[in-house]
Amino acid sequence: MKLRELLGVLQKTATEIGASTPMICGGVPRDKRMGKLENIADLDITTGDKSVDYLSQEFAIKLRQNYNVTRKTMEDGHSTIFVGSLKMDFSSNFMVHNIDHILNQIGIANPTNMQREMYSRDLTCNTLLMTLDLKKILDPIGRGFKDIDNKIINTCLSPEITLTSNRNRVIRIIYLACKLGFNVDKSIVEFVKKNPQTAKISTEKVMNEKIDKAFGYDPDRANYLITQMNLWGYIPITKTVYPYYTKYTGERK
Repeated sequence: MKLRELLGVLQKTATEIGASTPMICGGVPRDKRMGKLENIADLDITTGDKSVDYLSQEFAIKLRQNYNVTRKTMEDGHSTIFVGSLKMDFSSNFMVHNIDHILNQIGIANPTNMQREMYSRDLTCNTLLMTLDLKKILDPIGRGFKDIDNKIINTCLSPEITLTSNRNRVIRIIYLACKLGFNVDKSIVEFVKKNPQTAKISTEKVMNEKIDKAFGYDPDRANYLITQMNLWGYIPITKTVYPYYTKYTGERK
């Protein structure tokens, strides 16, 4: 099944069950904005509310009528559907604790469900939404386009909220900065430098995987960020990282 046909089935399923409008979020609209969208192997889907899980269930049922489809529920509550080589992640609808109060403080008095979810995400570059026809990209928090165009990693809320409200976010910043060739906003660097233990919120598996990938993409940038954020004592020293770690410790003597 071609991607557009698959997304058409998803839209039809959402309409049939009365789910909120499904949108593509995360890496695909970001990469399209950057002009670097090539083969799509991984899609993130959200509706901005809890209807996303029911949509995932019904979509899988519909696809199984004609295709070999696997659906799994992950530890964080989101579900994933595997259709051939395509992986479709359906949002866990995670929201930062006390999100309405936080948004009210920054001038958003009556946030939509989608705003609540997008502001609760990790980075502004991951908050863009794309329609299922792949034609229109939206910037629901009004900062995604600017930060992507300026090649800067920024948190959606203040770093002390965003980086401590969910796992793996500090290490993901280093990984994405290296993958995308982005700089990291000074407010993030300063917060992590003063609170390097926040990196340890990550699971060991993610820490190892993302650090190795970061050094694989851009070792000099990874080395620089880890040093600036005071993280050498808080990350796993894998074989890939070890040469840079020994250089760092030698310079510190």
